[in-house]
Amino acid sequence: MRRWGVSISPLCPLCNSENEIRQHLFFECGFSKEVWEAFCSAFHLSPPPLFMDVLDWIKAPSHDNNVNVMFKLVFQAVIYLLWKERNSRVHNLSSRPAASIILEIKRILSAKMDILSRAQRNVASSITYLSTWRVVFPSR
Repeated sequence: MRRWGVSISPLCPLCNSENEIRQHLFFECGFSKEVWEAFCSAFHLSPPPLFMDVLDWIKAPSHDNNVNVMFKLVFQAVIYLLWKERNSRVHNLSSRPAASIILEIKRILSAKMDILSRAQRNVASSITYLSTWRVVFPSR
């Protein structure tokens, strides 16, 4: 946006401490790391640190096919909601804590796992997307 002549701060709107570049915004920023850690630790996954490497890694981050599908959805949701939070801070001057973003992702993906599980008609109910999701993120 700065290249287009829009007057905005070069700092990351999520942490206000480093320049806003893709690598920092989505993976190195403390706010982003908190969101990623909530999901990576739950799935016991360790993505590579660089964005371009993550794009290759995300194809098969686990040996469990259910986890692979779920983490691809997690990846999409995290990127989307971090970008949405960034835009909210830049354009609306409103912000939410990382914990709120994490809860929203869990809520959205739990509903998505339910839909995907219904399509898994030939799979034992104990290994559906939703059952796997509930093992990783038990309801409280």
